[in-house]
Amino acid sequence: MAAGHPLTDEDRWPWLDTIAAWIDERVAAGEPAVVTCSALKKIYRDKLRRQGVVFVYMQGTFDEVMERLSHRQGHFMKPSMLQSQSDILEELGDDEIHVNVHIGQADQPSQSVQTDLTDQSGPSDQSEPSDRHVLVD
Repeated sequence: MAAGHPLTDEDRWPWLDTIAAWIDERVAAGEPAVVTCSALKKIYRDKLRRQGVVFVYMQGTFDEVMERLSHRQGHFMKPSMLQSQSDILEELGDDEIHVNVHIGQADQPSQSVQTDLTDQSGPSDQSEPSDRHVLVD
């Protein structure tokens, strides 16, 4: 990607395996965690799906994402690659535990997002912090 070439599925699998192993380590240790990645396809998210994992889908129009991407400094993701990302994006389905957050709502109170996450992952139990693992997509 740093060279301006989109990743293929074959490029992504080792990276997704690494993220899945990291999630498993957090779960085994009873540690809540947050990880961000572009799990654009359902098969990628299936690889990362675990009990207690909630996907946060950062939604935005192509133009909104391009506007943000165009202002990044020194980032490996080049604006010219956005179309390839958009082309393979598969919207999250009803069978995927997730919360939608629109990128245009930068002023959305974090309490609102936290409430949505709690609603998706079930009631909080302070004795079991491993119940909460968030994957931001």
